[in-house]
Amino acid sequence: MNAENVTVTSIGREALDFSGRGSLLRTVSRVIVIAASLIAGASVVYATGGTGYAYPYTVLLPVILTAAWFGPVPTVISAVIAGLLLGPYMPMDVEKGLIQSTDNWLARTAFFMLIGGFSSWLFQSLRISTQRHFRDIKIDRETGLPNQVALKEDLVSVLSSATSRKAFSGSPGVILVRLQDLWEIMEAMGPQTANKVVCCLADRVSVAVSCDHKIYRFSTSELLLLFFASSQEEVDNVAKSVRSAGEQEAEIDGIPLRVQLIVGSYLVERNVVEPDLVVNRARTALFAAVDANAFYRSYDPIFDHKTVEQVRLISGVRKGLRENEFCLFYQPKVCLRSGRHTGGEALLRWFKSDGSVVLPGLFMPKLETTTLIDPVTRFVIRKACEDVKQHDLCAVSINFSAKNLMDTALVQNLGRVVSLCGVEPGKLEIEITERALIRDPANAKLAIESLRNQGFLVSLDDFGTGYSSFQYLAHLPLSGLKIDRAFVSSVHESPHARTVLSSMIKMAHALNLHVTVEGVETREQHEIVAEYGADTAQGFYYAKPMPLTEYVNWKCGLNVDARGGSTS
Repeated sequence: MNAENVTVTSIGREALDFSGRGSLLRTVSRVIVIAASLIAGASVVYATGGTGYAYPYTVLLPVILTAAWFGPVPTVISAVIAGLLLGPYMPMDVEKGLIQSTDNWLARTAFFMLIGGFSSWLFQSLRISTQRHFRDIKIDRETGLPNQVALKEDLVSVLSSATSRKAFSGSPGVILVRLQDLWEIMEAMGPQTANKVVCCLADRVSVAVSCDHKIYRFSTSELLLLFFASSQEEVDNVAKSVRSAGEQEAEIDGIPLRVQLIVGSYLVERNVVEPDLVVNRARTALFAAVDANAFYRSYDPIFDHKTVEQVRLISGVRKGLRENEFCLFYQPKVCLRSGRHTGGEALLRWFKSDGSVVLPGLFMPKLETTTLIDPVTRFVIRKACEDVKQHDLCAVSINFSAKNLMDTALVQNLGRVVSLCGVEPGKLEIEITERALIRDPANAKLAIESLRNQGFLVSLDDFGTGYSSFQYLAHLPLSGLKIDRAFVSSVHESPHARTVLSSMIKMAHALNLHVTVEGVETREQHEIVAEYGADTAQGFYYAKPMPLTEYVNWKCGLNVDARGGSTS
């Protein structure tokens, strides 16, 4: 697709019609200005004594204006009119009544025409160069698609006046399409291949979408559709067409490729006139789709409130770290064979200075997608080491996000950091999620190997909730896995759930992995997981997460009898 092949749809034509009405008014105004300038110039010449003085050349101003505003033919006409105004009826000397010769005013007219023609050529060359420049800056050079500059110009045209809205059927709608894994294609096959994928998708979307529309390359990995719709249902139908186009494989350079699409839409309300606001609302909807792990979301005003609250919450994390608003709670782990306390999981808690408590589920998921996860994780490591050293705690588990696992500096230096705190690496267990493994299996394996070589235990957390595969478990140097609470909640009433749980424990043991079961809340669940051979368990049946002081007191008085249950 190139700039010459970009289809001008009714959106472009209507925008041109609207701008055309303004262009007509502008043309008429300019003609009036030129005519008035010619008359005023001739009047000045007559009032100052005639053509024998220096003022005759004031009429060159409207001629040059004509050259700047119009083409060569109007400029020649303007020059002839200027020459005639100073021609046979304009005295050479008004006071003496001296009439100028024919050769004099004809030569002056020819000079005006020469100056006008040269000025017209000069201005036309400049105009063509400028138009070419503006056309180029509105086209993405790699794909030939209109870019953000063109989008903003078109949005201004359709949003700037209520009159323009009446020319369209319905309201403007925008759909922002993100090619989620385009960067992977770019890294693996180069930017040229990625650009071909974008072009191919734009062509297929253009064919799939039946209503009049225009497609822009909004960013490297994003396309934007501008169209008109009379209802949200029509917008949703356009999104379905986009999905249909995206589900098709594209053969690029002989290789079949397919990218995952995420889409957000916004149907513009009547009172919205700011192009940036239109795009931002479509992007907000796209982010909502990302958060929901969905293909598509349409804009809802509630998304703005959520976004603002999330931004405030994340910004509050920095303040919380500075003012020591964070602390660690510990949830004990219990050995199912001996009933003894074997360690605990360090859980971050946020107690704000105003007395309010922020639940982990409100800030941790967002935090894990930002760079703030690094200082927060380092705080958890430092605080856990302090607690282990001061209170001689058993092994403490710390959760690592996908970003943490891919942070080479953190992983490679963790052993040194922990040793400087006076704690042996074996006292800490790093819990990682399946998502962290799936995101980049090769580098995840290298990170786990590095942690294990430094002496840390590494366990797979929430096993069974993601892309569970015993195949990758066999190739990773893990020390254990933690079975998610979802496989425990129904074991007392479902034979199928018990079979699945038993199989997972047996398979993990076959791989020499230490098995922890989380979410044990009843005596019956405790007895079942103990019977099936799990090594350790944690859950409300034994103890809830508790502050450090309470945790220290609890572990000193723990006693889990053979029948289950804990007393202190």
